[in-house]
Amino acid sequence: MFLQKNILNAISYVKPKLTGAGFSLFIFFIVFFIAADFDLYGVSKDLNNPFLWSIFYGYGIICSIFIDLLAVKIPKITGTIKIAFYVLAGYLIFLPFGWMMVIVGGTVGALCSLVFYFGTYMARKNVFFKYIFAICAPFILCIILNTDFTVKKDWREWKRNSSYIALFDYFHGEHAIPVYAEKGQTITFSVKIQNNNGGGHGFHVLNKDGDVVAMKEVDESTYQIKAAEKSIYHIIVTGDKLKGSFTVTWDVNE
Repeated sequence: MFLQKNILNAISYVKPKLTGAGFSLFIFFIVFFIAADFDLYGVSKDLNNPFLWSIFYGYGIICSIFIDLLAVKIPKITGTIKIAFYVLAGYLIFLPFGWMMVIVGGTVGALCSLVFYFGTYMARKNVFFKYIFAICAPFILCIILNTDFTVKKDWREWKRNSSYIALFDYFHGEHAIPVYAEKGQTITFSVKIQNNNGGGHGFHVLNKDGDVVAMKEVDESTYQIKAAEKSIYHIIVTGDKLKGSFTVTWDVNE
């Protein structure tokens, strides 16, 4: 019974922290989404950064617990002083990156810390608010980061055994081209992009786990990767509001 009570107390204590993390991350997403001109593809990719989640759900919650412990040990710490500690925590995370980052990034961090604190405060005042941002908000964000928001208009493609060609009037997002290779084999590939409107573009290679594979440049438009295991590798071509075409050719050999 005693253990069960302690577990329930711990869960009750952590809930406002989860609310603060979920609320501040959700507000961060909304602000970033607006600043990115409502680009869901770009924002979803940025949201897929584990470091971003660790700041809110790791660093943020740990700092909040530490501030609570200080308030227990030092009864003279008022609400205003607690807020000051939250602001300080927002600046301290950027300390290893130099003073310029402390000033610029720390200001953003301090604002996020204040939003985090407000989230924990509202969680204690409103049950509906608590569960919305402790559970629903991060669930929605997880759906967003696992959704492909690529936009293609007038997309025409031609596929061959070792080549892929695409023509389009608008391409914003990414397109994956699978290439199978045995362990130890070398994939030599070429990516040629025709840019008709000055849009952005690029490419990279992912393994089956979604990790970026190191590429060796052979010449201006030809690259190689070494297959670390028997798997399907994906050549990812990206477009940023691009009009034009691209051609990808590849060859797999020992």
